[in-house]
Amino acid sequence: MMAGELVPNSEAQYGAPGRASAPLYVARVFLIAVAYLIVGKIGLAVPFTSGNVSPIWPAAGLGVGVVVLWGQPAGVGVLLGAFLINFLNGMPWPVALGIALGNTGSALLGALLWRSASQGKFLQTPVRGVLALFFAAAVGPLLSATVGASSLYFGHIAAWHGFRSAWQVWWAGDAVGILLGAPCLVLRGHLKHIRNRALEYISLLLALVVAVSLIFHGGFGIHDDVLAFVAFPFLIWAAIRFRIMGAVCASLLVGGIATWSTARGQGPFVEGNPVHDVVLLQVFVVLVAATTILLAAVTEEREQIRERLADHAQLLDLASDAILVRGLDDTISYWNHGAERLYGWTRNEVLHKPVQELLGTQYPQSIAEIKATVLSNQDWNGELTHTTRDGRHISVASRWSLWSGQDGKPKGFLQLNSDITAQRRTEQQLRELTGRLLKAQDDERRRIARELHDSAGQLLAALSMNLASLQPFLPPGQAADICQESEGLVQQLMRELRTLSHLLHPPLLDEVGLASAVQWFVEGFGERSHIQVALDLPEELERLPAEIETAIFRLIQEALTNIHRHSESPTATVRIVRSPETVRVEIADAGKGFAPELLSTNRLKAGVGIQGMRERIRQLGGQFEVTSGNAGTLIAASLPLSTQ
Repeated sequence: MMAGELVPNSEAQYGAPGRASAPLYVARVFLIAVAYLIVGKIGLAVPFTSGNVSPIWPAAGLGVGVVVLWGQPAGVGVLLGAFLINFLNGMPWPVALGIALGNTGSALLGALLWRSASQGKFLQTPVRGVLALFFAAAVGPLLSATVGASSLYFGHIAAWHGFRSAWQVWWAGDAVGILLGAPCLVLRGHLKHIRNRALEYISLLLALVVAVSLIFHGGFGIHDDVLAFVAFPFLIWAAIRFRIMGAVCASLLVGGIATWSTARGQGPFVEGNPVHDVVLLQVFVVLVAATTILLAAVTEEREQIRERLADHAQLLDLASDAILVRGLDDTISYWNHGAERLYGWTRNEVLHKPVQELLGTQYPQSIAEIKATVLSNQDWNGELTHTTRDGRHISVASRWSLWSGQDGKPKGFLQLNSDITAQRRTEQQLRELTGRLLKAQDDERRRIARELHDSAGQLLAALSMNLASLQPFLPPGQAADICQESEGLVQQLMRELRTLSHLLHPPLLDEVGLASAVQWFVEGFGERSHIQVALDLPEELERLPAEIETAIFRLIQEALTNIHRHSESPTATVRIVRSPETVRVEIADAGKGFAPELLSTNRLKAGVGIQGMRERIRQLGGQFEVTSGNAGTLIAASLPLSTQ
């Protein structure tokens, strides 16, 4: 299995390839072997305990890095390079092969642990990636140290009494090598922080070289291992400003100078005992690398969080709606560009100011009730009136959401405001137009009813009298029968014309009032539709304003017509209740009702009859309701009387 297969979809970010062609694979193995040989020679240039045990083994980092990048087949190059470095250094070939196998196994294990523990996301989650690197650096070398030290002593290269110290130095040297070497290969493409501040980074490295050189060459005139930590301010600088790659390179520089100087007997870690010197040096290098790289990872992760928050804030700024965040004390803590465009104030002008004083908000209910709703239901929707910077009054559809901290305690409210001023203006104009159309409709009905009654009715009456006058002069027979039948048809036509005229606009509505008109209509409707209608009216229903009586009559007329056409109900109820402030009308049936989805999606507005009733009631400032279910449908309207 290739290393790229260890973590799915990680290749796109870190370039772990699939199977390479044979020539490319051979070239890659050769390149890895040569690189391992060169880096291994550098590591062996500063031995402390023997010719094959180094306090820092950067080749271990090279091995882990190439396996992470190119997969497990890269281990062949590591095996070849590790064998050559030891064989050319005078080791018998069985010993050199054993050490090479241990180093190769350590590289494969370290790469597997690093990729698995970090899920292949070395920089997407920097702290996790660095901790995974620490884990791989600690566990992977266990294999190489055990196999390598055993190979030395089984091959009679070293005495058994020194096995423990050799194993410790071997393990620590490989761990430091992985810690400093592997990121240089795997994260080599993430140098933007160094490239963007190249001059500053060069200055930092020069200062670091001077400081570390003074520490390890007695420049301070004091021989004390505590002086080694003088390098930490510069390492912290590297971690914060140049992130993980900057921290790794700086740590590698410090580790290299410290190792070279200690090997030459200079610096605060020279105590005379080589093993003790190695342990002090390795502890120092591990502390330098681990602290600096971890600090860089924390800085990187915090910067990523800050950038994500900045991106989210930028997305909020791209919104066309006004978005603001208000604290529990109503002071503004966020104000996006949409709010700047809508209200006219810039972000710096409104931050930490009370929103009520700024916008002069007119609420549909008390602000305390709105806040209580948000705190209990997590949100609130409503319509507000705001005042802009130039003094304009605008209407906004406002949606509030609760803003809570990580501890779950409320911190304020996120408010999304959409300008609906033009929409409300258009709706007002539409209502005014609808009102004029309804009035024109009623006037036209009244005119047609009058024309039918006065003109057509009079003509039919004259025709009836003429036919009646003609009958005595006709001899009995077919002509007399036709004349008599024609007179009957004229009488029937007059009755139907009178009914039609009254339905268009009953004279009783103007002359006597609503109660009589409704009684006349309900009786006639029952006869025509065969639906039993129960009428519940106050004993003495006083006259109401003409427009209210007309609206109520039309509401009852339209509702009963809909019951006859659609409900399949054998009965209906009409009820009128009057109080000093309002008059309420209810029309109910026991039919099949509306489908639930029609009511829930408000698609009833598409119906001309329902919409007409709704608009009539709205024109007079009333409330209109439709409730429907298996038990039937209820249409209710309440009209105010106090403003009339």
